[in-house]
Amino acid sequence: MHMAGSTTSSGSVAAPSPAAVPERPADYARDESALLRRIVTMCGHMSAQAAQGTDIDAIARLLFDDIGSTVLLLDRGLEVLASAGTDAPQDDVAQLYEQGSASGLNTLLAAAARNRRALTMPGLGPGAGWVVVTPVSVGESVAAYLVAIGERAHELNENLRLMVIEHAAMICGVVLSRDVVVAAATGRARQQLFEGLLLTRNRDDEELDRWARHLGLDPAQAHQVLTVNLPEPGRAAGLAAVESLLIRIAPPAVVVGRADEVVAVVPVGSDADAVRVAEQCVVAADRRRLAPLAVGIGNPAPTTATIARSYAEARLALAASERMGDFGGVTVFAELGIQRLLLRVPDLEDLRAFADSVIGKLLDDASAAGQEFLDTLAVYFAENGSLQRAAKRLHVHPNTVTYRLRRVEEITGLALGVHRDRLMAEVAVEIMATMGGRR
Repeated sequence: MHMAGSTTSSGSVAAPSPAAVPERPADYARDESALLRRIVTMCGHMSAQAAQGTDIDAIARLLFDDIGSTVLLLDRGLEVLASAGTDAPQDDVAQLYEQGSASGLNTLLAAAARNRRALTMPGLGPGAGWVVVTPVSVGESVAAYLVAIGERAHELNENLRLMVIEHAAMICGVVLSRDVVVAAATGRARQQLFEGLLLTRNRDDEELDRWARHLGLDPAQAHQVLTVNLPEPGRAAGLAAVESLLIRIAPPAVVVGRADEVVAVVPVGSDADAVRVAEQCVVAADRRRLAPLAVGIGNPAPTTATIARSYAEARLALAASERMGDFGGVTVFAELGIQRLLLRVPDLEDLRAFADSVIGKLLDDASAAGQEFLDTLAVYFAENGSLQRAAKRLHVHPNTVTYRLRRVEEITGLALGVHRDRLMAEVAVEIMATMGGRR
């Protein structure tokens, strides 16, 4: 029988020749052991840092040092909480959106959160490597996402790499949990103070000023309230993203998320003007592919006690865009005109019924003439009763405008020269123009 080695004169077996020994499995075993020892060291180092009270920035840097990838820690609104290995983390987030599209990235995030495990997607750009998304859990909820973006070649295989990244996500959860415990008590007290300012009316005393100072507001300065809402579905997650946007856009403002809205109290006359803040927020939300935002802005509140009134006005302005069937954009209470009164009528059908009783007969005719008469009446009122200007806007002769107005009086029974009838007609036209008279 042929043996791999030869027998010496002393009876011992000579060592087999190097060519006959399968060396690579042994090398692989040694390499794997070395990698496992390194992984244990990595994880132990991160755990030790967490025990010493480090912050999430330090964890991100450690992970970057260990696996050499770009590291992003994102909140639920995909705002960057910490990063390492990149000078432009928000640009990396934008690239992630473009790489997989917003729906693709959102699907991956939802799957990672649902399964509570790391998931991999293709890397950024042609020839790029890998992207790992890992949910960061705090208690029973997912509070953030740890994203690692790396090159294709790496000494750790995919399973070992995922092991390190998931451990880092667990450590981030520990650190965030510690912060959450501290912030929870502060947040509850802050929320109660904020609710007090928004809802306490007809009261002007030093206690309200103390509440304002605790929230970081200057009682001696006027403020303006804006409120932001989103349509269902996805409102809760969207509002969290809007809250982050407003905090970043308007640092001087006090921003608080409520159950169905985000409210910001903005100092008047500051760089963060309320209308400008609202417009920037709408643009940023559109860029982030959030649903169309609706923003309502109240009148300036000269004192702390009038912040509640400004908030109520902001809510009415927000309701105006919903009632007009044009949800979205920025609505300023001071610019609503007569709609400020119409909004206080609780039942829309009462408004439509009023408009229909005053000028509804114009639309009884199935021909286009009735709508033509109604449009002429609306332009005539908008031009303050000027036949010449109304004719110019309508591209007709002034005599045509006169004829149409006479027909309006004949059909509706109104006398437009009588103040009472003219006022009723103007209100009815406004209702039909903004809310629709018939459905």
